[in-house]
Amino acid sequence: MSIVRSIGLQTLRLSGRRRKVSKVNKRIRSRAWMVGALGATVAAGLISTPALAASPAPVVNKASCPAEIGITPTSILIGDFMPKVGPAAPTFIDSDKAVALRISQENAKGGVFGRKIIVNVYDDQSTGSLQSTMATKAVEGDKVFGIISTTATDSAYPYFKANNVPVTGFNALAMATDRNAFSSIGVPSSQYVSTVIMEKLKSLGVTSSAIISHNSPSAANSARLQVIAAGVAGIKNPLLILDETMGTHDATSTALRIKNSGADGAYLTMYTDGVVSIAQALKQQGVNLKGINGAGVGDPAVINKSGGALEGINTVSQTVPIGVPGHPAVRTFANGMKAAGANPYGSITGIAFTSADLMIAGLKLAGPCPTREKFISALRNVTNFTGSGMLPVPISFKPGLLPNGSPVKCAWFITVKGSQPVPDAAATCGKLVDISTGQAVG
Repeated sequence: MSIVRSIGLQTLRLSGRRRKVSKVNKRIRSRAWMVGALGATVAAGLISTPALAASPAPVVNKASCPAEIGITPTSILIGDFMPKVGPAAPTFIDSDKAVALRISQENAKGGVFGRKIIVNVYDDQSTGSLQSTMATKAVEGDKVFGIISTTATDSAYPYFKANNVPVTGFNALAMATDRNAFSSIGVPSSQYVSTVIMEKLKSLGVTSSAIISHNSPSAANSARLQVIAAGVAGIKNPLLILDETMGTHDATSTALRIKNSGADGAYLTMYTDGVVSIAQALKQQGVNLKGINGAGVGDPAVINKSGGALEGINTVSQTVPIGVPGHPAVRTFANGMKAAGANPYGSITGIAFTSADLMIAGLKLAGPCPTREKFISALRNVTNFTGSGMLPVPISFKPGLLPNGSPVKCAWFITVKGSQPVPDAAATCGKLVDISTGQAVG
């Protein structure tokens, strides 16, 4: 079984003791990022994660282990950061349940070296200031050992780095440089971009793509990177919008701007509800594009609520999509989520599962007397993390193009066809481009 406790803003208020945010936190800026950003590394490996995840760890005498924050002879306390409220919440729905599923699988086998994993869920509401407050509570108040971060905000990463707290998650840019932070789907980057999305749009006949991000610094960065990728792929960019409203909104004016730009395709780096809003507005205005890529449209629940507006739109999955044959780990994940009453098709659920798997892998590598430093040092030597079979390509955490590895150049696409999400038969790969030179580097 998994042991999960949920902690939100109300919990902090009721405690009667709001902790002051450290000086480090006060300097931290909130920065939201886009779910559809890619991350993975193609590498050959030293350590096979399926072996780490599949075998129960032996029970040992832990009475002589040195004291470590979050570790007792019988338990390991981990924090899970995610937004349950706010514009990002629909995109991250059930990510906490995916974390709980992977933890429950490990606890059912006896835990890690006989210790059961306990998870505190912290609702940061996709707000930088609240995430910083939650981080202080988790680390200094609740004394968690490490953090699983499946959230739309990365304000607390400097604080986690200053305290050497192990963090597993995905596309916070700190995961490209901070030694303590690990992306389960590969290194994100503002220095390199893959052409894979633009190559996909090009294969659909797109010659000119509008590129639109919601109003956040990191989403805007993702959009600017795709402008470069479009140029390398031979696609024009007649319209760049960097301040679209987050979440559900009236996107009529945006649809008309796309129409008037002459674009025959679109890349939407937005939360799922924002993608749906633009797709519905395009349909209402009679704007027919050859190809659109947007986050979260591979979820049947989202498709069913869109009124047919998502037909033909594709999205990127950073884990192997549900329904692809030959991937038993994905079937096990989907069945486990359904049994828990959760949605396995959510934009982040597969990523959350692999992020929890990565936390477990690090704990196993840290040995029977784990410390934060042992966790970080051991995981930094892994070159073949597969997310227990959930990832399209293995991930390396050793230096590559960036200090913590290399960005992704491959993705798995899902397209809405006949009101159903239909995955491609295999992952698609593009080129990695150095944005400073515009040249392909891999």
